[in-house]
Amino acid sequence: AGLCLFNCAIGLNSRNIIKNKEYGPIRRALFGGLFDTLNALIFDNELLLRYALDNIVTKELLKEALQSLYVHSPHRVDAELVDSFYYPAKSGIDASVEAIRQIYTNDAGLTPMEYHEKYPALLNVLPIHLIWGLEDVVTPIDGDVGTFYCDRVANNRGGKGNTSIDVVVSGHLPFDDNPEKSHEGMMRWLGRKVVK
Repeated sequence: AGLCLFNCAIGLNSRNIIKNKEYGPIRRALFGGLFDTLNALIFDNELLLRYALDNIVTKELLKEALQSLYVHSPHRVDAELVDSFYYPAKSGIDASVEAIRQIYTNDAGLTPMEYHEKYPALLNVLPIHLIWGLEDVVTPIDGDVGTFYCDRVANNRGGKGNTSIDVVVSGHLPFDDNPEKSHEGMMRWLGRKVVK
């Protein structure tokens, strides 16, 4: 058994950045207030979300947003990929509004660091491999989670040498932005750690 992660995030939404242990209580309170304000003004505002989906979201806007995530191979953002986001958002407005609301307002869950604290007996022996996009601006390698895992690899945290990482030239979606290098790293890890 093993676990391969592509660009591991701080949680199910960005609210978990408040849990950064380096932030003091004032900074945490400010971030908490900011998230609460954004939720109240934007993400819990069904009328505003509905207006945005009806009147602002266009295929061109979606294409540009997706291309910002594909830094290695922006040409992979084709009409089919854009349509896979566009038509569900436009045809199921009620469900789309609710999905956006939940993404930003639901509980973010545990951070990866909290999972490692809560389940050390499992996560210190389970082989974990990460494939990270070098130019990911959503979950950057030098962010909280990337730093945590890079430290875990560099300093053999857990004492078993079971955590490894490949950093590939890509943005937030390495498995699609640079599938050759991403899958090459995953297959090499599978052959070394999981398939015996």
